Amino acid sequence: MMYRGYWTGAAAAALVVSMSVVSGSSRTMEVRLKADATYALSAQSTRSVKAGVYTVDQARRGRDHYRGRCILCHLDNGQGRGAEPEIVGQSLEREGDAEAPPVAGEPFLTKWNGKTAGAVYDLMRKTMPVGSAGSLSAQEYADVLAYLFELSKLPAGQQELPSAADQLNLITIER
Repeated sequence: MMYRGYWTGAAAAALVVSMSVVSGSSRTMEVRLKADATYALSAQSTRSVKAGVYTVDQARRGRDHYRGRCILCHLDNGQGRGAEPEIVGQSLEREGDAEAPPVAGEPFLTKWNGKTAGAVYDLMRKTMPVGSAGSLSAQEYADVLAYLFELSKLPAGQQELPSAADQLNLITIER
């Protein structure tokens, strides 16, 4: 008798299990395990931010962190130095930082188009907030990135944006 099954785990590796029972007075069982490379490769495929890579709740948490740490430089909607007053000659409620780039919307998507969420996350972690880079937890940085995706009008999904760099590197940013 032969049984063949698949198992998926955290590493997304598939295992093929073969069991043989030999007839006769004594029975022997043999179990062999091997990695199925084809499945492992497909499990590591990339996906687009357009597929919904964050949740609404995660973006809400990210908004709270953004308002506490990012808004002074990048402004209310992530427009950064690209902000313009609604009425010519009127000053903005917050002036922002002249060096702060847009972190949401079309300018953000154009800049990061074709790059990974991991690249944005890594830059955020290494440089933001100014003067205290790396001061947020890995989850808080992922939450802020989820909020930036929401500000950029990218769809939410059913799973949270991960905070692990290797998983974020499998998510491609597209306009």
